[in-house]
Amino acid sequence: RYALHVDAFARHAGDTAVPITLGCDRPGSPESARRICNSANRTSGGAVGGTLFFDRGYLGASVAGYRSDYGTVAEDDVTIGMRSTRMALEGLWRNPGGLIESVRGQFSHGDYRHTEYEGDEPGTTFKSRGSELRVEARHRPLGNLKGVWGLQLEGNQFAALGEEAFLPPSRTRSAALFAHEELATGWGKLTFGARAEQVRVRTDGSDEGEGFAAGSRRFTPGSAALGALVNVAPGWQLTGNLALTQRAPRDYELFADGPHIATAAWELGNPALGLEKSTSLDIGAQWKDGPHRFAVTAFASHYGNYIGLLPTGQVRGDDLPEYAYTGVKARFAGLEASGTVRLLGQQGLWHGDAGGSVLDLDLRGDLVRATNSTTGQPLPLIAPARLGATLRWANGPWGARLGFDHAMAQRRVPEGSRSTSAYTLWNAAVTYRQKAGRAELQWYARVDNLTNRLAYSANSILTQTAFPRAPLPGRSVRVGVQVMF
Repeated sequence: RYALHVDAFARHAGDTAVPITLGCDRPGSPESARRICNSANRTSGGAVGGTLFFDRGYLGASVAGYRSDYGTVAEDDVTIGMRSTRMALEGLWRNPGGLIESVRGQFSHGDYRHTEYEGDEPGTTFKSRGSELRVEARHRPLGNLKGVWGLQLEGNQFAALGEEAFLPPSRTRSAALFAHEELATGWGKLTFGARAEQVRVRTDGSDEGEGFAAGSRRFTPGSAALGALVNVAPGWQLTGNLALTQRAPRDYELFADGPHIATAAWELGNPALGLEKSTSLDIGAQWKDGPHRFAVTAFASHYGNYIGLLPTGQVRGDDLPEYAYTGVKARFAGLEASGTVRLLGQQGLWHGDAGGSVLDLDLRGDLVRATNSTTGQPLPLIAPARLGATLRWANGPWGARLGFDHAMAQRRVPEGSRSTSAYTLWNAAVTYRQKAGRAELQWYARVDNLTNRLAYSANSILTQTAFPRAPLPGRSVRVGVQVMF
């Protein structure tokens, strides 16, 4: 037996429309318009894959390609040409013998590059090539205990060539052992896991930037987690998770020193950064009754060393604000909630004849507070409290939805940073499913930001470094069809 998969797509969009007049210095464009200058993009891609199935497993392979040409909002005359290719191989072997129930292996290799163009002239080119191998062995149940043990190997090479390279060439290698176990009980289940890792990040330096000296760091992060799920009543569950997590710094967090066009900032790494360390606890409750469901989770995290991109208040290069990767003590606390209520249809709150229609109401909300424990200042680029709701209707091949997402004002920002105002974005869509031989077509019409509201994202660095050039998109209308075979 075998299976084949082929997909392809292409998209083209002009400059994003917004409900504010913005300036533009790009040749051939109006000096001012109600559009984000240099935000047009053209994207295409596709994938092909196949899998052979055997009595005791399968073996599959795939190749995917992606290309995109797009403008940078921070610079009116800079565009980026991006290309990437990914190859993957995956296999499963059932019942190899002994205590092992199955073995799964995954290997992937990716090749990514993008070139920055100033007008038609190519400038800095960024290249990244990496491979990953992951092997998992699932053991047979030992009483009520079942679990997975595994090995993960990763390697990545990065290079930036050009006058505006903000990071020297680097190589990252990592090897990890991990385990995840689950114990079924009469009242629910216990889960526990652990991960031990070795990471090496190395650079030989570069002549592209003055701060690009050679350097090498080794890290041995380790993590562990314990969780529980308790069935307290029919349809009701309580959950709790405790995690001790460590993370090695990325190459850019260690060695960056230069202008980053995508963020309109001068990014500065710190070769002396240590492991990011956190202790996290979350407690939640879940309820489900047919189509009705609700879940809420409260969480808190304490970071002995949180690595963040923090503003320094300095200006570098061509009037670029300096942001430095910095390790600080920090605390996070928050709440997440979501739910669905069936208003109309089978098991709906309204018991009358719905004529085959189903109407659901989805509700959602989240809140997070992040604080630098040393200074007492809020951490930057944190989303505000958010609330949302969506009505979803379906009847036969027809479907429709109407919803909103409301973001409250974000005034908890570090000293000297820009706060953001509250906004509400309404969205609507209509869909229709149609059979055409062996194919299924889904026609759709979608409107985003229905009221054309001006809004800025609190967790986008461009709101700080390129204001007012990068608001969220204004009203947009999309009409199309998806074809599935």
